[in-house]
Amino acid sequence: MEAPAPPLSIIVVDDNPVDVQLIRWVLDAQALPYELQVIDNGDYALEVVDHLAQQEPLRSPTIMLLDLHLPQRDGKDILRHIKAIPQGADIRVVIVTGSADPMDRAETLALGADGYFVKPFHLTPFMQLGALIKAVACGHAAGG
Repeated sequence: MEAPAPPLSIIVVDDNPVDVQLIRWVLDAQALPYELQVIDNGDYALEVVDHLAQQEPLRSPTIMLLDLHLPQRDGKDILRHIKAIPQGADIRVVIVTGSADPMDRAETLALGADGYFVKPFHLTPFMQLGALIKAVACGHAAGG
């Protein structure tokens, strides 16, 4: 019998509690085993990334779900920081944002994001985030 897969380690960087609840709902609906850490500001997100980078062996999150509009620092700054550290390649980053701006999508994907998901206004389309998380977790980057 095969051992169960370890739970996904997910860090959500988002200051909107409603969006965090929607993300939890999506993960639960996908029946994905996960451990979730929620960070609500950019400065603390950078501290967590730096702490992860100092660990040997690296216990990086499997996936970081990163909002672009955060208190203190924006998501692009955090993404640049992640990709600038040697362990950054081990951290998959999916941008989860309200911005449908094609420039934001192009810039974040060029900076190394593994996916881009625009937060919808209705609950049902939010479920597509689960499929994107599964694809990124399995190593298949997607534009969203």
